[in-house]
Amino acid sequence: MTQRIALVTGASSGIGRATAELLAKNGYYVFAAARRLDRLEQIRSDHIEPVELDVTDEEAIRMTVNHVISTKGRIDVLVNNAGFGQLGAIECVSMEAAHRQFEVNVFGYARFMQTVLPHMREQRSGCIVNMTSVMGKMSTPGFGWYAASKHAVEALTDAVRGEVMEFGIEVVLIAPGLIKTEFVPRQLALLDTVAHPPAYQKVIKGLYHLLANEPTSPGPAIIAQAVLDAVTSANPPVRHALPLDAKLAAAARWLFGARLFAWVIRRQMKF
Repeated sequence: MTQRIALVTGASSGIGRATAELLAKNGYYVFAAARRLDRLEQIRSDHIEPVELDVTDEEAIRMTVNHVISTKGRIDVLVNNAGFGQLGAIECVSMEAAHRQFEVNVFGYARFMQTVLPHMREQRSGCIVNMTSVMGKMSTPGFGWYAASKHAVEALTDAVRGEVMEFGIEVVLIAPGLIKTEFVPRQLALLDTVAHPPAYQKVIKGLYHLLANEPTSPGPAIIAQAVLDAVTSANPPVRHALPLDAKLAAAARWLFGARLFAWVIRRQMKF
């Protein structure tokens, strides 16, 4: 049987690394892409090939996909996972930082989809997994730019799913809630770079309250398993939110409505 080929972005740590390793353990040959090649080298094996890559570099993406096709002849799975979270009040986050948020989280995904889809259409098979967030269906104070980028990913994914369905290509959204990785510490480090006036100190403290449970949250293995389940299923879920708190948050936003849900969030942030 032909070996299945996967390309995973943001694979140097967290969810991306866990996904690359789990796919490799289950028979996939994985091209693990990220900017930090030294971290990628830690997971190099007979089934994992590190690729140094910045998802904002369109030419590098084209060369990476060409390398996959020229060496393996096909691409069965794309996991769009590379991303980061720019926290801060909308008024205070610079437009440069906001553009960077969309360049990585939205246009990085789009660049990969545009580059991979012609090959998947030709082979009339494939699965694209776009990693979004619990914030893809809601937004809270301090998460505006990050949530906006994840809302955009949800919209693009829903559109492309319908566009490529007839070609035998599956497109799946996975929406993690709070997961114990390096992601939250990086978010908080970026938050420290944004200058906020005293008027926004309640928002900043509230962000720390919302993220305080990260150390006791599930690890990235739960998301990696969801990816494996999606790419090996004959009928994968359209959108899969996990762990349970992510499912409940999306349901609460729908049940409560915008005004009541906003009140609940403010209570959680101890406003």
